[in-house]
Amino acid sequence: VARVCFCSLKGRSMKTCRSIGFLRRAFLLATATSTGLFLALNNHQSGCAGQGITALAVAPGNMPPGTPRLYGYDHSHYTVRCRMALGLKQMPYRMVWIAEDDSETPTELVGKKVTPIIEFPGEAPMAESADIISRVDNDVAYGPPRLKQRTERPEVETWLKRLSVPMRNLGRPRYVRSPMLPEFRSRSARNRFMTTHPLPDPKTGIALSKAEWAQLPHDEHIRVYDHFWAESEAQLAGLNEALQGVQGLIASQEHVSPHGLSWDDIIFFSRLRGLTLIRGIDLPGALADYLTAMSEQADVPLLTQMSL
Repeated sequence: VARVCFCSLKGRSMKTCRSIGFLRRAFLLATATSTGLFLALNNHQSGCAGQGITALAVAPGNMPPGTPRLYGYDHSHYTVRCRMALGLKQMPYRMVWIAEDDSETPTELVGKKVTPIIEFPGEAPMAESADIISRVDNDVAYGPPRLKQRTERPEVETWLKRLSVPMRNLGRPRYVRSPMLPEFRSRSARNRFMTTHPLPDPKTGIALSKAEWAQLPHDEHIRVYDHFWAESEAQLAGLNEALQGVQGLIASQEHVSPHGLSWDDIIFFSRLRGLTLIRGIDLPGALADYLTAMSEQADVPLLTQMSL
């Protein structure tokens, strides 16, 4: 990606860049967009930085040599963690979505059905998300590491555990109903997910083990998933109540813990991004602001526009 200020497109000085008007910038943006180039707006790297001056980042269609491939699921918080690391380092990558019922692709790469997997040219594919994040964050070609160490915050973990049951009961029925999540675009993929991801018994609330759940007739899987979809309003009331416990847990929009951007953010954001797939969710202000800001910072879109 070549970053250039608008004035440099005409050979103008940096001083002139700071005085270019809105119409000129808008014209250049529209012109470049019409040519099919990818555009991003950013502060100029040197002369305009910190002065509110917009600069133009123009990237041709091809990615640079050595660009890795990341294989994964859009709904998976482990895949989200790897996407965050790549986005925070501003490392270009090719996202390869794996269908839920595709065991062949990951098995060919790492010998078993698992995601996420990253594949750097000339390196063996890597399948453990923590190893992937470390590999990306410590890649000096894209600058120094961005992530500080994880901290022990039991109050955050306790709150996240309170959310886990209603998030599961609301999220899983939505995953298989979403027309936008690429891993669920076939009936076979949706059926496999329902077969391998249990929901509690609607009468007792007891969750079966994966092995016990898999032995049930598939019609029973569908019935239970349909039950929790129909019970969304009741589940949502409990989740919205539990969400209020986030007060005081988020240090700022830019990082969840006081010591700055860290592994805490990788875990916190990835576990909560799925909330935005749930229509009617009542996110407290601090949490909504954090998710929005971290989504932008890490270049991992929220699911709000596909909520249901």
